[in-house]
Amino acid sequence: MALTHEQIASLALCLAQDSVGSHLQGFNEFDQESFFWSLSNKRRLVFCLNHQFPRVYLGGESLDGSSLNTAFSSFMRKGLSNARILDVTAEPDERILRFHLERTNDVYKKEKVFLVFEMLPIKPRLLLLDETGKILISTHYSSLESKRPLLRGMTYSLPDHGAFKPKPGEPFSYEDYNRLCLEQERHLLEDRQKSKYGDYIKKLKTKQKAAAKKIAAIEGDIEEAKIHLDDGIYGDAIFTDFSSFHKGDASFVYEGKTIPLDEKKSPQENATAFYKRAKKAKTTLETAKLSLAKAEEELENVTAVLEMIDTLEPTALEELGAELGIFPSPKAKEVAGKALLPYFVDDGKIRYLFGKNAKQNEFLSFLYTTDKEAYWFHITPGSGAHVVLTAPSPSNEEITLACELALLASNQESGEVMYTKRKNIKRGNYVGQAIVKTYQSAHFTSVSDKAKALYTSATKLQTIRHLQGNQQ
Repeated sequence: MALTHEQIASLALCLAQDSVGSHLQGFNEFDQESFFWSLSNKRRLVFCLNHQFPRVYLGGESLDGSSLNTAFSSFMRKGLSNARILDVTAEPDERILRFHLERTNDVYKKEKVFLVFEMLPIKPRLLLLDETGKILISTHYSSLESKRPLLRGMTYSLPDHGAFKPKPGEPFSYEDYNRLCLEQERHLLEDRQKSKYGDYIKKLKTKQKAAAKKIAAIEGDIEEAKIHLDDGIYGDAIFTDFSSFHKGDASFVYEGKTIPLDEKKSPQENATAFYKRAKKAKTTLETAKLSLAKAEEELENVTAVLEMIDTLEPTALEELGAELGIFPSPKAKEVAGKALLPYFVDDGKIRYLFGKNAKQNEFLSFLYTTDKEAYWFHITPGSGAHVVLTAPSPSNEEITLACELALLASNQESGEVMYTKRKNIKRGNYVGQAIVKTYQSAHFTSVSDKAKALYTSATKLQTIRHLQGNQQ
């Protein structure tokens, strides 16, 4: 499925026509062999270093899923932020594409760099070169002992094919190629989940089944207990008419209902058994309600984590699992209070949510809160807490209270607070950063006593309410 050098030359012309002049924006290292940039023309520039079918193409809407945090992704995110595509060319007689880019360096000067994609079967590679051709970073390096050493700081060299002459391939169809790339893209998310979260998914699904079985068993116990809840009245009936009962009786009739007896027991022993069953049923109902609530909470948490698993990094997943008790951890106590779940306060009608650190802010604004119409608050300027108000049409008093909570959660009692709808913010380049498109603001010289009292009563969330509208 790999393209020939002639097909790659045709691909370069097509990519240049569709991408030159665009700027590279958000970068996502989707998995170990898939990378993409969001472009200013609302498309995605995707590189797949698949050994059988290395490919680069322009996609549509962004794939769901957070970027891996690696040295490569950090370098690309910083080094090519807002770089402009000047040209796309193919190396003559090579399966190599070169993207000519213009970026602004650390001293705010324009400079050219080259993003080189070696579309070689078995060993595809993505490299960034400076204007002189020196390697700035690469997805894969080769040692000094290799025939073609490629290390950071070295001058990039093309593969040595010796006397090899590439053979011409089939005519290239850009439409067919793009269609094939997009078909393959459908499997990226599934493959990423299997490679990155396989063990977690298996554990979570096992816990999900176990919790569902536990709930069914508890519900069965509750129904059984309800049957025997009034057994005490049968014991009373025996003692009320004690002379009418004898050992060996199989049953008796009470208010038109036949009540079975243990023939081996005396009337007194049967009465005592009825009292014990009634007491046990009452105890079972009391404890079962608590057990059922705990099992339902566990099922809810596990199901919610499975739904959002692809948006979490493995380390964040471990923290969340430890915090919720899904994945027991020796550091669970240390994790509690530092992990992802945010805090909340209730004023009797509405719930206000806020984070106390960057991780909680990130989780609250981009994972936990799914309602795009929810209101979002943050102090300005500077860093601080994210506050979310999920009321569909909050009053001025409720917006004011949320602003005051944003100040208090940011260790301030005066200042300016911006607020906007959740749909007007997007993730930034680091944990907890939010990029705000449009907002309103309000200035406060002090905060109310009500806000202070509410803030001191804040409680950390114990469950995940992932679905829209469940945060209230």
